[in-house]
Amino acid sequence: MRAFIESNFKLLDIDNDGIVGIKEYRYNCITRVAIDDVAPIDKAFETLLNDDDKKRGGLSLDRYKERYGQFLGNTADNHSAVNLFGPL
Repeated sequence: MRAFIESNFKLLDIDNDGIVGIKEYRYNCITRVAIDDVAPIDKAFETLLNDDDKKRGGLSLDRYKERYGQFLGNTADNHSAVNLFGPL
């Protein structure tokens, strides 16, 4: 599972800078779902970030793994990790 998560991160990190930023997150979302407004995508991305992520400009691999674990392990519908793959 770890290799899958790391390879998924590498696919998202288009510029290979070690951070999945908002533009990369947007691109990933719009390639899977047709939308007419990026505002919900931007809002979903913001819910994934803590203060350090915001300073960094997005999710590092370690934070992505952490959020992925939260996505898989949390059954509550209102936790922010549900937005890991885009807004619901």
